[in-house]
Amino acid sequence: MNPALASLSLPTLLVYAASLVLVTWVVVDVVRRPSSELSSTNEAVWIIVSVVGWLLFGVVGAFISAIYLIGPRRRTNAQRW
Repeated sequence: MNPALASLSLPTLLVYAASLVLVTWVVVDVVRRPSSELSSTNEAVWIIVSVVGWLLFGVVGAFISAIYLIGPRRRTNAQRW
């Protein structure tokens, strides 16, 4: 057994849970966007990079998701209104 997994503390679990919620939010948001706002290639890239980033490194996936929320999502929302 990996000693790092055996010594997880509550703050660590909360950080990983919060990052999972953020990644899930981005995946749902990307899937719901019409193709006119975000091309299907870009949709696939954002989903894959966010999920794989979270699965492999945890917080890295949340960081990538935050980049999506700050950049492309904000631009597409601004174009909508």
